[in-house]
Amino acid sequence: MEHRLDAHDVHRGERVTRVPIERSPLSEEQRRKRRRLAILSILVAGGVGVTLVTYALLQPGPPLRILSVAVSPERPAPGDTLTVVAAVQGGTLLMPVSASITFATFFGDGGGGGGSMAHAGDNRYQGRLGPFANGTEVWFVVSAATGSEGPAISPEMTLDVGTVARNGSSGIAIAQVTQIPTNPDPLDTVVVTAQVTSKSKTLQVSFSWMAFYRNGQGGGEGSMIQDTSGNWTTGGMFVPPVMPRFSGTVYYYRIAAIDGTQNTATSAVYNYTLR
Repeated sequence: MEHRLDAHDVHRGERVTRVPIERSPLSEEQRRKRRRLAILSILVAGGVGVTLVTYALLQPGPPLRILSVAVSPERPAPGDTLTVVAAVQGGTLLMPVSASITFATFFGDGGGGGGSMAHAGDNRYQGRLGPFANGTEVWFVVSAATGSEGPAISPEMTLDVGTVARNGSSGIAIAQVTQIPTNPDPLDTVVVTAQVTSKSKTLQVSFSWMAFYRNGQGGGEGSMIQDTSGNWTTGGMFVPPVMPRFSGTVYYYRIAAIDGTQNTATSAVYNYTLR
């Protein structure tokens, strides 16, 4: 006669034998399918991640702009080193901003130069100029570019180091600055002419220029010569042939004069862009 276990039997402690449920083993084909599905899931997840990262990297940054330029000390003494800090907006992780400073000097020290500015964090870039001798006027510009934008150019700035002689009794002045052609292309030679007057018979007239393009910047200076009409001209020497000349290159230039009394004058800053 068959004996059935009821709840009372179990509570009495009688042993119950459990029969394991046998699972049919996976076939080799099923295991291959599972491996393929796992690999496919990993590839899909990785592809989505790469797509999201690529999308983030390719997002355009804000428009390239130089937000501000500060220089210290604002009234430099002879021998001081100038610190220039520029705040620049723009750039991306793939195309970061590069910032540069270009400068020219007149009178006490003559010449110019420039170079890259160091990244100082928080979209700020820092460069140093000088030291300079007493009586020097320093003219400088900050520029910035990325691999796809630029150049962005700051307003020009000038500083006197110590005391620069101006407004003396000789009445030296620069006027009637002309540029031919007015809308040059990369193959043109630009000639700049100016009228310079002074009660002193001794005059030295010079010009300085800066050029800005996406892959860099440069500059130079030279003496102007007096033509038969008495005006001062760069002749065919302005923008030397060694300077890269690309369409879209922006040029700034300025004229300076000093006479026998050491009285000085500088022109406004003029500019043009190669078409």
